[in-house]
Amino acid sequence: MHLAGNLSDLLLALWCGTMDCAPTDNVDTWDWAVLRDEDGWIAHGKAVEVAGPYLPGSFDRKPQNIAEKMNTDYKTWEFHLYTFGLGPALLYNILPEPYWLNYCKLVRGFQIMSQHSLTAEDLIGAFILLGTWVREFETLYYQLREDHLHFVLPMYPPDQSSCDRDSSEGPPNLLVPSGQWNVLSEASCMVNTLLSIMPDLDEPRKHLSDTAADLGDGYALLRKRDRYAKLPVGEEAQAMSDFLGPIHPLPCIKKWSRLLLPNGQIARSAWRERLRSLDKTWISRNVKLSINGQTRFAEVLYYMRLAVADPDADDPDDEAGYHFINIAVIQMYSPPDDQLLWLSSQTVISCTLLDEVSIVNVKKIISVIAMIPHKPRLPSGITEDRFFMLEKPGLDIANFGIPYYENLADDAEDDEDVNLE
Repeated sequence: MHLAGNLSDLLLALWCGTMDCAPTDNVDTWDWAVLRDEDGWIAHGKAVEVAGPYLPGSFDRKPQNIAEKMNTDYKTWEFHLYTFGLGPALLYNILPEPYWLNYCKLVRGFQIMSQHSLTAEDLIGAFILLGTWVREFETLYYQLREDHLHFVLPMYPPDQSSCDRDSSEGPPNLLVPSGQWNVLSEASCMVNTLLSIMPDLDEPRKHLSDTAADLGDGYALLRKRDRYAKLPVGEEAQAMSDFLGPIHPLPCIKKWSRLLLPNGQIARSAWRERLRSLDKTWISRNVKLSINGQTRFAEVLYYMRLAVADPDADDPDDEAGYHFINIAVIQMYSPPDDQLLWLSSQTVISCTLLDEVSIVNVKKIISVIAMIPHKPRLPSGITEDRFFMLEKPGLDIANFGIPYYENLADDAEDDEDVNLE
């Protein structure tokens, strides 16, 4: 956690131009110091503040206005959410592209290493991203200049600050003490093996009230709930009819407002959240789904339990001939912009909210996420209203299959020191 604070201090000191400047140097030549401009810094701080209500309550403390609170009241967790969550999207088209691309590699590598569980593929990805970030950081900022040496010292021991470090040496010592990278890998494998043998160790403890509906597998519907059943109308009725199929009549339903997930998060719904003003809300109705093996995102309108007759039942009027289907009525977000996803090393997952209403089984929901409004100029040249996705640090992160080694290969075309074998 302190590492997040130290890295945040270093990067912000460079971007704000507050890093010590040697007599032989000139801060006016620091093209990375884009937040040195007072108006730009104030606007950036406001953007961080505006993002706050869109972070779910399970994300804990919201980042405050960093331009106003950084030196007086900013907590380490706020730095973590800012630097390794909000930063890539909020600094896109603000930080010059070479510095932004380099920063995104650090963020993605840090996100991978902060996950609840790690695979061998994750470790390889982090190895490439963080090793490449170090090499590029030294080239972009340090520049082999003696009067820039203090840009590097906060991160590595002096004997490891040379610019010709090979990426095959793995993540730098700022992440893992010398000689302990293999220990970290082995420890991660041991934890994963233990959890596969005794999965109960990974289940959060939950205490359900009498009014909750335990759905099994760590899922539970939580109140509030409609007092009276009503027949759905409009797009929701059509979506429900399509979901059930022609053999099932459209039933009356009672809406539920919340869903407890196996990871301990509580996913809420637009049905109840929209009754509150934005400044009094921690929006928790956006979720990550797994549908047909693909990761998608959605806004939940509400949850419900459908009592559906078993077509093979002898007596359709017998209660024993019914079973419950537990579903979420949702609006899907579009797949993320491919170009921005690739450029940002999967740190800026930017989507649009689709109009169509859909229905999914609640057990397709993996976690609660933040979907934060922004209006970027996409690599295609289009500028439009979109949402960028942010996950709670520590949970398993979305992976859209971007091969990090391809990014490294492109960066290495003019760099003979990089060995991809």
